[in-house]
Amino acid sequence: MGRKPFQFEGDYAAVSQDEYKRRARDPRFQYPHRIEYAAIGWANVLGHAEFPPGELNKIMADKSGKIPSKDALNLHVGRAKEWGLVEAESNRRCLVLPMHRFQKGIGDETCDEHGIRPAKRFRP
Repeated sequence: MGRKPFQFEGDYAAVSQDEYKRRARDPRFQYPHRIEYAAIGWANVLGHAEFPPGELNKIMADKSGKIPSKDALNLHVGRAKEWGLVEAESNRRCLVLPMHRFQKGIGDETCDEHGIRPAKRFRP
């Protein structure tokens, strides 16, 4: 199987976002790592991974299927921030990856949670 050329220069490697989505749901990993995996799995071009209300809680269900509370999830996101796995502006609605660790070539370039919209170009 041939490889597609990667569009970024430097010491980068491409990953499967589907694999990171699977890892985010895997309760064998520690919660802060699962937060990072969710950020990678659902990240857009900006490195922002937005989630509808309660969706990240469902992704973080434990082995028995128990969904963590909002407070518990906030603690897990806080720990991921402390460990430098996601940026300080991350919250349970949007996980933000450090730009020096994540780049993506195609996809959405917006974030409703953080109010990011591309500038509209003037067209005469």
